Amino acid sequence: MNHVVSAVTGFCLLLGACSGGSAESGGAMPPGGSAGSGATSNAGGSSATGGTVGASGASTTAGTSATAGASAMGGTSATGGTSATGGMSATGGQGATSATGGASSLGGSGGSGGTSALGGSGGAGSQGGSTATGIDFSIWSLQLPIGSGTSPTTISPSKLAAGYTSDYFYIAADGGQIFMDPQTGITTSGSQHCRTEMREDKTDGSQAAWASSGTNTMTVSGAVLQVGGGSGGDVTVAQVFNGSDSIPLCELQYSNGAHGFKMFYEEAKGGGGSPIDLKTPVALNEKYTFTLSLTKGVLTATINGAPVYTHTPSPGILAKSFYFKFGNYDQTTSSGAISSTPYTVVEAYSVAVVHQ
Repeated sequence: MNHVVSAVTGFCLLLGACSGGSAESGGAMPPGGSAGSGATSNAGGSSATGGTVGASGASTTAGTSATAGASAMGGTSATGGTSATGGMSATGGQGATSATGGASSLGGSGGSGGTSALGGSGGAGSQGGSTATGIDFSIWSLQLPIGSGTSPTTISPSKLAAGYTSDYFYIAADGGQIFMDPQTGITTSGSQHCRTEMREDKTDGSQAAWASSGTNTMTVSGAVLQVGGGSGGDVTVAQVFNGSDSIPLCELQYSNGAHGFKMFYEEAKGGGGSPIDLKTPVALNEKYTFTLSLTKGVLTATINGAPVYTHTPSPGILAKSFYFKFGNYDQTTSSGAISSTPYTVVEAYSVAVVHQ
């Protein structure tokens, strides 16, 4: 089976358990929502599959259109339909961003002023109007730091695709998907920390559960905008989760103190030790792209194209089932009164998942 999910949005990131481990809960959500496809038009012009957008909409031979149908490869679309340079595609490759009046591509509809792809500007219509074009919401459900008791609110894929927004989850001015985590909120019974985080589902509405023997990768482009906890603040932005035992196998964490990434790994709850410094300096508000992979029994991580972590889990662990998570799972948040004051803020622009 070859399942590829790819896309793009505008800017900043995510996810499972803190050092020492934590269990999670959350039901499967049905797929749904609408995703645009084909070519999208800008003010004064339109693009066609396989072509580029020229001045006032005239077709040129300067390039090819983006997969999701924005403007020409390598360019940004502007008012009048002229193409420029510097954009990214709606599927994570070279391509275009939409500008004034532009419609969004894969993932949903744009807000007023249009939504952008990676590297572009979305203009007006940021918080509260559209879904991020770089995330295929048909395979994700969202856990929020609100709800009651030990039952956080979850948002289904169909509601996400329909344009769900809140104080914790909204489109930034540059088109990226914002994940905001407050300092206190609702947590699951097995976790000390509240979160605003995505959990991988299947397109049929069931929860994802895949074997380590195949090819399983998740690539995320984004940025961390704000981290709570001072110099000791760490936020999990992605994880490979052991669904059989309800603990994370690994968590990719952004460290405020190290100004870069760490990897937390555990095979049994409470047996993970301290996160490993991956020595990959990344400043706040700096763009990054990482890939987590559990492929043919080997766990790996790359950051900005460079391999930074490799580990082979024990045979007993490799026999388990797994799924991906990403978003904003701050490791210094706690259970408590629900707050809407931003504590940690992560932005995601694109997420691509591959299972083979």
